[in-house]
Amino acid sequence: MISFPEIGLIVGIAVVLFGCKAVSQNPFISRQQKILWMLTIVVLNWIGLLWYYYTFYMRDKDE
Repeated sequence: MISFPEIGLIVGIAVVLFGCKAVSQNPFISRQQKILWMLTIVVLNWIGLLWYYYTFYMRDKDE
């Protein structure tokens, strides 16, 4: 059975994949804006995954 933290990791990876794919297919923004949006998606998702990891793994070890 898959646990809640592993589902969060899978969702995080899917957000990066689908988000970058959606941005790359948008014909209304320039190439520089696409790169900026993709970097924003990756950075914010990375921060979210670090927070998620801390919440479910590191915080429980301290107690």
